[in-house]
Amino acid sequence: MSLIAGLVYAGIHAIRATRVVAAAGEKVQSYLSAMSEPLEDESGVEPPLFTQPLSTAAHRYSLAQTVVEERRISRHNRHAKRWSNWKKRNLTQTPFNQDTKTTVTHSAKQDDDGSISLNQQLLLPAATTTINHKAATETL
Repeated sequence: MSLIAGLVYAGIHAIRATRVVAAAGEKVQSYLSAMSEPLEDESGVEPPLFTQPLSTAAHRYSLAQTVVEERRISRHNRHAKRWSNWKKRNLTQTPFNQDTKTTVTHSAKQDDDGSISLNQQLLLPAATTTINHKAATETL
């Protein structure tokens, strides 16, 4: 009796296992058939760059370098505009320490030879200190 119950139990599990294996096989078969079908839009797919002629890579590189150079020029123009704005203004700060009435004054001017003179004046209650900086820079 126990031998017959074991055989029935093994048979039931074997049938269930064949169903699971068959379902997995069908799923794998559907994936394989989908992989073998051609794509609908082959026009947008481009072969890898290393399989194309070297002139194609050189052309793409030159286009990318053009974009990089345009960004560098626009950044340079923005910085030149900011610096010219700073050169036109006299930078005077109000007292930063109200208790001691300390004042810092900054001014900058461009000389005829293209160098920039920076003047910083620190006003303390007891003394006045002036610091002059001279920096040679290229004209923007």
